[in-house]
Amino acid sequence: MPKKPTAKPRASAASTDTSRSLYTIAVITALIGVIVGVCAGVSTLQTPHALVRSGPAPQWVTPGEVRATTRDGTIVKVRVALGAPDASSRSAVERRMEQVGLVLELSVGAQSRGELIAADGIAHLATDMKQRVNAYLRSEGIDPLRSVAIQDLWYTQR
Repeated sequence: MPKKPTAKPRASAASTDTSRSLYTIAVITALIGVIVGVCAGVSTLQTPHALVRSGPAPQWVTPGEVRATTRDGTIVKVRVALGAPDASSRSAVERRMEQVGLVLELSVGAQSRGELIAADGIAHLATDMKQRVNAYLRSEGIDPLRSVAIQDLWYTQR
């Protein structure tokens, strides 16, 4: 006569299923806890006031590619974006794009290859461009630029 299975294996299978269920519940609870903790932590972060710009975003003007020769003979092509303070200033700059382009060329021409490739060369060029263009715009009664962003710069030696 065949033996009947004892109740002992069923009890161990039931305890294994229970422990797996408890383990699954613990893992899910831990994941939910981590998600809630991250969300709560992120919501308490504040943006430093130095990073928040006051006022409206600049109205960007792109004069196209500026080509010029530096004072030491390096041929330079630069793509620039000019940040006007508002739409009316943007329109005024766009109407004077030829003159603004010439001022940008003068700014590049005042540099040398060494100055352009220096660690702060691009930042220095952007600052110089902004100062020169703003001097021209003030003489025309136009609000000055908020920023100058150099998008690309290429150079070749003659």
